[in-house]
Amino acid sequence: MKNYFNLLNFREKLQELQTCHIIKNLTINSLKILKNKKIVIIGCGSQGYHQGLNLRDSGLDVSYAFRQSSIQKQTRSWKNAKKSNFFVGTFEELIPNADLVINLTPDKNHAIVVKSLQNLMKKNSFLGYSHGFHIVESNVVIRSDITVIMVAPKCPGTEVRAEFLKGFGVPSLIAVHQKNDIYQKGLNIAKAWAVGLGSHKAGVLRSSFSAEVKSDLMGEQTILCGFLQTCSLACYEHLISKGYDVKYSISLIQYGWEKLSEVLKIGGITLLFHRLSNSAQIRAYQLSQKLKKILYPLFSAHMDNILSGIFSRDLIKDWENNDHNLLLWRDMYKKEDFEIANNVPVDLLKENEYFEKCTLMVAMLKAGIELSFEIMVSSGILEESAYFESLHELPLIANTIARKRLYEMNQVISDTAEYGNYLFTNSALPIVKNFLKTIENSDLGESIYTMSINNKKLNFLHSNIENHPIEKIGKKLRSYMYSMKKKYN
Repeated sequence: MKNYFNLLNFREKLQELQTCHIIKNLTINSLKILKNKKIVIIGCGSQGYHQGLNLRDSGLDVSYAFRQSSIQKQTRSWKNAKKSNFFVGTFEELIPNADLVINLTPDKNHAIVVKSLQNLMKKNSFLGYSHGFHIVESNVVIRSDITVIMVAPKCPGTEVRAEFLKGFGVPSLIAVHQKNDIYQKGLNIAKAWAVGLGSHKAGVLRSSFSAEVKSDLMGEQTILCGFLQTCSLACYEHLISKGYDVKYSISLIQYGWEKLSEVLKIGGITLLFHRLSNSAQIRAYQLSQKLKKILYPLFSAHMDNILSGIFSRDLIKDWENNDHNLLLWRDMYKKEDFEIANNVPVDLLKENEYFEKCTLMVAMLKAGIELSFEIMVSSGILEESAYFESLHELPLIANTIARKRLYEMNQVISDTAEYGNYLFTNSALPIVKNFLKTIENSDLGESIYTMSINNKKLNFLHSNIENHPIEKIGKKLRSYMYSMKKKYN
């Protein structure tokens, strides 16, 4: 398939995939380059709306441009912008005078939107993205005088705003499209945009469009969305088949992912395992190794299809077919028993019960995180990028499941992510269900029985976990993000 990434030679592909490093010493002064500049945002959904609020609160001139038809229909996006008193106008009214145009529309709309923008944008202006799918997965040519940049916050738009209001920010990846940076000004504009979102208080990493896209697609299809969805459905069905109460089963899974993954934010997989009993640690480790073995081919196939462009080709075909598969899968999975069961109170179980009775879920998290990370790194993606897309974002996705189960997760993520995670679940669900036929009753739903502990075996387990590359890079990045947060506290 002809797209930007596939047209690069092998060396150029590696250069793009292996671009990711922390940018230090960013301060509010980095924002100056955007002061008195006109910023126009296209798209006022979750990312568009919340990024706009942060940029305006940082003292920047922000407005929203809509098609005339959207204004006449008073769409939800138009209402979002109007209710917060942003200046709103048509493409023709606002784009010609904009210094920075930020395209935050859904991926499937980018081709049409950007074609319109290029006809209206003034000479030497800047075009911004928060996800590089359109640039990397198509063969689009952007006008040579337009500088193309990206700022990709590593969380949903709601969290971008929530952390900003707390006085902090969320980590962001920034990039400049090398084919569109003839004046070498793109990096400083991207830095300023990231500072305007508050990301300098959490961590800004220099990436590339290709590294962001390939790692983002892999993460959301596998561990972040697809695997959590698969495991939620399989675990619920398993619990019910074993005679567990519906309320108990829902509570264990819906809130369990959040309780378990909150630990990951602070101390990674190492701390998660330390929250378990010695017997549960050994059992979770054993289960995770088995899961990694049986799921490796599927995770690898998704990475291969992402790198080759096969995934994007099929996704674009589905767009052209009016989202036939996306809508079919969306309707199919919303009818799952886990989704249609009645709501249960959040405090039905005590916190310690999740660490005592979710040994299998801990194993699933370890297996999914490590598999995603290992396969990304083996494909040429740097450890920093792989960490963000396999572990860092996971607690944020788990939070959405805790709110309204898989419905909420699939509402918050992009259509591209939703399509990819259904694609993964279609193949993974039979594999995981079959695996659950082999587990012990105490692996999920009740406490692990106490076994005789071999200290050498336990020490080996701890050493293996702590010395895994994702734990080492995670410790480094979490330390940096913590120091940045402490600096601004």
